[in-house]
Amino acid sequence: MRRRGWALMILLGSIIGIAPMMNLSGQDSSQKAERIYFSALNKEEKPVLGLKAADFELRVNGNRAALEGFRAGLPPSDRSVPLAAWILISFGPSIQSKAIERQANAVASAFQKLHPDSVMGIKLVSDRSETLSPLAHDPKALRGAFMQYSERRAELRVGVKGESVPLGEGGMARAVDLAIDELDSYISSHPSLRDREPRRAIMMISAGDISPNYKFKPLYAKAARQNVCLYPVFVPIHTYGQWVLDFFALAKKTAGVASVEGALQPGSKVLPLPRSNQDENALDVNFIHLVRDINGKYSFTVQRPPDEREIRLELKCRVKGIEIRLPRTTLP
Repeated sequence: MRRRGWALMILLGSIIGIAPMMNLSGQDSSQKAERIYFSALNKEEKPVLGLKAADFELRVNGNRAALEGFRAGLPPSDRSVPLAAWILISFGPSIQSKAIERQANAVASAFQKLHPDSVMGIKLVSDRSETLSPLAHDPKALRGAFMQYSERRAELRVGVKGESVPLGEGGMARAVDLAIDELDSYISSHPSLRDREPRRAIMMISAGDISPNYKFKPLYAKAARQNVCLYPVFVPIHTYGQWVLDFFALAKKTAGVASVEGALQPGSKVLPLPRSNQDENALDVNFIHLVRDINGKYSFTVQRPPDEREIRLELKCRVKGIEIRLPRTTLP
């Protein structure tokens, strides 16, 4: 009996030693839980705060599921989460240089709205991309990049510089694709950001010039996986058409928000656009729009499926009049 008792204890000990590696459902506990961000917006595309987990209905592969790890949106004044962001400025010959240069102080002061560890960088985009200011917490460099817009655009028009990155016909869309990778690389190499789960964003200042032939579906999927939200800012020109809505769609498909320079909204789904403001520091309004949206995002966690099996996510709000923007609809 004593031998049997020792054998039973050894067997139990071995089971207990293995037990921490498994969860109650029998799945490997090494499975990672992915945080999924989404927006809850009113008709003015303004985040609706104060909602609870019970206000939402999540379905995983068509079945109702609890919102695990639920986090509510934060007010615009919150500075608890850092932001890593690129600002892509179009080469666009129809854009007046002064319209960009007058925003130099606005971009420099944008850090005042953000966590102290936040970083931003600036790129000039045509069929090539040139970094005017690398990712850093450097207001002076951001201001200088905007002030040099006319000069640097003229240089890019004349010929290819050694540090320019070819984009081809993809132009702005291809620049966004590459910028997503650079955000991920920068964050993973900086513990001050990597360990804080920073928000990620790309602002595109453009006259709406994106290639209609570019395959956007992979871009949207990539932005969703990397939790990067896009914020198109339309710089008005003399003539525009329905194609402007394709530019604004970059925001809707990635849980960002679109706007017109110096105005909070891109207007209704039917043109014309709202009146813009290109006076000095008008872009400050667009940064307020970005910060308000990025802070106001809700989130929850979902376990990555075993064996890379795909699962589908659907999310609805039980409160009327609220639009849900959920860019990540499948895992992995």
